[in-house]
Formats: sequence, structure tokens, C-alpha cells
Amino acid sequence: MNDSKHSAVSPGVGEFVPTLQLTNPLEPTVFHEPWWLEVATQGNYKLAEAETGGKIVGRMPYSIQRRFGISSIEMPMLTHFLGPGLIEGEGSSNARFLRRLAITRELIQKLPAVSLIRIKMHYGITDTVPFQEQGFRTSVQFTHEVSPLQPEVLWKNLRNKTRNVIRRSEEQVQVLDLTAPDEFMAFYLHNLSARNARSFLNQSVCQRLIAAAIERNRGRIIAAYDDAKKLLAANFYVWDQRSYYYLLTTRDTNSGNGATSLLLWEAIKDAAGRGLIFDSDGLNSTGSILFFAGLGGAVKPRYIVSKANLKGGVLDHFHDAVWGKNYFVNG
Repeated sequence: MNDSKHSAVSPGVGEFVPTLQLTNPLEPTVFHEPWWLEVATQGNYKLAEAETGGKIVGRMPYSIQRRFGISSIEMPMLTHFLGPGLIEGEGSSNARFLRRLAITRELIQKLPAVSLIRIKMHYGITDTVPFQEQGFRTSVQFTHEVSPLQPEVLWKNLRNKTRNVIRRSEEQVQVLDLTAPDEFMAFYLHNLSARNARSFLNQSVCQRLIAAAIERNRGRIIAAYDDAKKLLAANFYVWDQRSYYYLLTTRDTNSGNGATSLLLWEAIKDAAGRGLIFDSDGLNSTGSILFFAGLGGAVKPRYIVSKANLKGGVLDHFHDAVWGKNYFVNG
């Protein structure tokens, strides 16, 4: 494949290399970073901050949206996790809990008055006590995490059936990096159209997010091609100092499931090679539960907090029925 839009998968995938520098606790995920928020919200975001002794010890990004005349704070485009970033300091577990409680309470109280607030928390939020104290409801969504192990261990941890699917796919397709975000989005929309499906994603924003991530070496599109160099399937991933997130996937209607399994296997190896945890980003259906169970790893909770007035409750119900598709859409 000599097309300039493509490059061969980097040699050494699966080998262990140094991880990125330690996470800034105020920006615990890639989704908290200014460059991501700037693109995802089209510049429409603010920061609630808490200080102690003149030092910022808590930060929570938010973006006010308006739909049907109702104002809300919800997750921006392709932004799968947010919530507070905290510097809880040292001390006993109880002291740190009380400090987290106080900081988070201050952040919540600095959020503007809107009809609906709905935020999906990142891995570092292990309880939602401060939100419950402030009248929020808590729900939970589970995700599948695969720890960065040696390739042979990762392979052994796959289900036998999954290994067989990947082996067959390796014989039939070629895996390459796709470095053109516009080509990925065109393929994504084409595949949705072929299924008579509709995307709730903003194509322009998604394309710019993908481009920004790739430019910063924080994102990657891994694609599968047949012998005729036809694009069969492609997945987009983004990572931070801890996790490697599965954000978007799309495949040709005639490609079968094997290509997607192979692309995920390549991503799991790539994540491990970077010393990162692979995050499947949600178990939303029976199909996804069984599929990701075949890839090894462990089920982990991600908490969602929400608070709504009467108008916001209507929007929240509509969100569950339709707009939830924004956060993970298969093309």
C-alpha cells in the first residue's frame, strides 16, 4: 500500500515502551485536556475550579448546551468521560475522602443553573457521594479494561473462539494505519447509509478531533483492507497517560465481524506496547458484553451523575431514548 494516506503498522507493536509522563491530576484523561475540549465543544466550555491557599486543587470542565430551548450540561461530542480532576493530597484514607468531598462540593456549587446536568465520570471517580449530597442521581455503566501485559499473555487470555476468528481474519486482510480523517469519516458515513442508519455525530467536529489527536500522537485509526486494497473496516482510538480508548468503529456491510476483531486485537497490543490500559468504553448490549468478554480483561464501573428539573427530566428521557447514541456509534 503506497498511497500517502496510509502507512504500515509500526514495527514493534506489542513491545513494551515507556509510558507517557504521570497524569496531571487536574486533567485525569485526554477528554479533560484543553485541546480536546476546545475542538469537542467548538470553544464553548468553561472550568469550575476550587482553590486552597491560592493553589488550584480541583477542576471540572463543563459545556452548556441548548436543545429545544432547554439549557443543559452534558457530554461534548466524542467526549466519553469527564467529571472532577482533584488534588486530594496525602494523609489517611478518611482525610483524603473528606478533602475530596469538600473540593467536589465546591466544584458542583460553581456550576451554573441549568435544567439538566448529566456527566459520565472518569476512572478516578470511585464514588459519587459529593454529587448525591447535592441532590444528584447516580447510575452506572460498565466498561471492559485490558491491562498492559506481554503479547503472549494477552493472546492466551482471549477466548478460544476469538483467537480462531482473529487467525482467520489475519489470513484474509491486511492491517494498516489510516492517517486521513476525512477518508475515515467518509467511510463511516457511507457504511451508516448502507444500513439505512443515521448519525447523530457532527461530522466536522469528529473529523477535527481525529485530526487533532493524530497530529499530537494521541490517536490512531487502524484499518483493514482486502487483497484488492479495498477498505473493509476501521477503528479510531485515542489515549492519555493511563488509558487507550475505543471511540469509533465502522465496517463495510460485507466485511463480516472478523476484521473488527482483528483491529481490536491490534489495538490491545498497541495499548500494551505503550504501557496503557485498553478501555472498551462501555458495555451497552448483549452483543457487546459477549464480544468484549472474548477479548479478556476485567469489567469496571463508570459512574454517571444526573440532576434535572421538570424540563430537564423530559430532555433526560429523550437523551436515554435517542441522544445516548452520540457517545458510541457504530458505522
